[in-house]
This record gives sequence, C-alpha cells and structure tokens, in this order.
Amino acid sequence: MRSSDQAAQGPQNVARWTWLLAGVVVVSALHYVTPPAHFVLHAIYQRLYYVPVILAAYWFGVRGGLVAAIVCSIAYAPHIHTAWSHNPPYTVSQYAELIVFLSLGLSVGLIASHERRVTNRHRETAESLERANRELRESGEQLRRAERLSALGEVAAGLAHEIRNPLAGMKGALEIVSSRAAVGTPEAEFCAIATRELHRLEGLVQEFLDYARPRPPRLRPADLPEVIRRVVSLLGPQADGAGVALAVEGEDASQGLRIDPEQIEQVLVNIVLNAVQASPRGGRVTLRHRRQGGRYLIEVADQGPGIPPDARARIFEPFFTTKDRGTGLGLAISQRIIAAHQGEIRIPPRKGGGTTVEILLPLPSTAALQSQP
Repeated sequence: MRSSDQAAQGPQNVARWTWLLAGVVVVSALHYVTPPAHFVLHAIYQRLYYVPVILAAYWFGVRGGLVAAIVCSIAYAPHIHTAWSHNPPYTVSQYAELIVFLSLGLSVGLIASHERRVTNRHRETAESLERANRELRESGEQLRRAERLSALGEVAAGLAHEIRNPLAGMKGALEIVSSRAAVGTPEAEFCAIATRELHRLEGLVQEFLDYARPRPPRLRPADLPEVIRRVVSLLGPQADGAGVALAVEGEDASQGLRIDPEQIEQVLVNIVLNAVQASPRGGRVTLRHRRQGGRYLIEVADQGPGIPPDARARIFEPFFTTKDRGTGLGLAISQRIIAAHQGEIRIPPRKGGGTTVEILLPLPSTAALQSQP
C-alpha cells in the first residue's frame, strides 16, 4: 500500500513544483513590469512571494521551504537593486525581506514536518492496533475451532472405540456365513459386498482413532526411496484400474534422513491415492523426490482439475472434504504426521490445472551425521 502511494506521489510532486515555480515567475513578472511609482502594488506583490514559500514548506518540509525561499530571493533581488537603489533605507528593508522569506520557509517547514511525523506516528499506531486486533480475532477463532475439533475428536474417538467391538463380531459372523455360501449364488455376492463395506467401515474407524489419538513418530534412519517404491507397488493395482500411470523421478540421496517409515508411508498413500482419484483416465501421477537445501522434498503431482480457490484455505481442516464419500481426515492426519517430523506439507498454487502436494522433511546437519554411531 505504501509503495503504491509513493509511486503516485512522484507525478504529484512534479506538478506541485511546476505550479510553485510558475507562481514565482508570475509574481516576479508583475514586479518587473510594474513601475516603481506604484508602491502599494509592489508591496502586495512582495507579500505574494509568501504563498509559494508557505506551500513548498507545507508540502515538502524544511528543505522544500528553504528551496522556495531561495528561489524567491534570487527572483526578487535584481528588482530591489534596479528599482530601489536610489532609496538606500528602503533597499535595506527589502533585502531584509529576503531573510523573512528564509525564516518563513524554515519555520513553516519545521511545523509541517512535525505535524507529518505526528500524523505518521498516529497512522502507524492505528495500523498496529488494527493488525493486533485482526491477529487477536484470528487467534480467537483458531482457538474456538481447536476447542470444537478437540471435543469432536474426543467424541469421535469414543464412538469409534465403541463401534470396533460390534464390527469384530459382525466380521466373524460374516466370515462364517461367507464360508457356507456357494460360489456364484446371490448369498455369496451379498457376502462379498458386505465384506467390502465392512473393511471400509473399519478403515473409517481407524482414521478417526488415528486423528483423535495420534502416536508420536518413532524416528530412525530409513531409506525413503524404498518407502516410495512400496507405496507405488501398493497402489499400482488401483492406479491401473483407474487408467492412471504412476511414475517416480528422483535421486537416491536420503542418507541420514530420520523418519518413521510406517507413518510416512501412510502419508504418501493418502496423498497418492487422492491424486489417482483426481486424475482422469489416461492421466499420470508423478512422485519426485530430491534434496533441497537442508531438507528433503517429496512432490506428488497429478493432472486432475485442481483444487477450487474457496477450498484451498480449508484443505487441511479435519472433516473437510471435496469428495462425495470420505471423512476429510486423510490430509489432516498427514499434516499432523509431517508436523511431528518437524517438516512441512503444502499445496502451492499451480497454473494450468492439476495439483502438486509438497512434503519437506528436515535433513540432519553434517555435524549431526558425523556424531551418529
């Protein structure tokens, strides 16, 4: 905002100086074309010099006021010498008037500069207060959201825990019924459908529990490219069924990286599966991994429609989803896992469609690597 104001002030300052110089030229011309006999008119013209001096001091401070006073003095001094040299006492008084120009420019400039400083200080204070109020409101809203999510998470965890026991009983009963159903009969088909839905329900319950009661990561040296290969192998059949190709591009340079392989695999499965589901048939999901400064970068890029702008700010919120079927916990759990690894997960804007999810994991320093056994 301030840079745009400064850019706009440039032409405005040029215009102001142009008008000030034009005013000095006009007043000086009036002096030179008016005969000295018109004493009253010359007295009026002399006071007109005050206008550009005061305006310059007000607009540009002390420096502007002094510059305008000097210009007025240079313009008026020859007239004093030529028109009033026959009257030495009056000539002295007119030269003293030049000192008045300088005093006026200096005093008004000081007052204007002080006023400007006070105004800027008040503006900065108001902006600081507004910024503090905005941050306070945002913090309050985040706290209320966190409290609601915490309460909801506790309820979900309790509910999920209570559901697991009946699910175990249903699973055992379904296995018995399925073992007795003849292959190719409607009973066998219904048992297969029920089994798939039961597994899906177990997965949902586990997601609720993972979010409500996360375990801390068990960090240890791990081969990240191998974790990525396992994810690609695990999701390969689903990608083939959706007509989406999985590709891996990267360097085997994860030496010294300390992660929880199971948790990182869970994160990558969530993200790659989302990318496969978002990609059109014939599309491609690319996993890239490499060192980036003191961190290790993993990118998952798809060729889907991308994330709507109104959903981008909420994409990591628990229970928020753009899918018809889903809990909205996959990315929330992934973000929590990466944060526990002291890393960062983000979805930068991308032009031309598609979505890229970036995961940044910290690499230990060289000294830390040398101190490891």
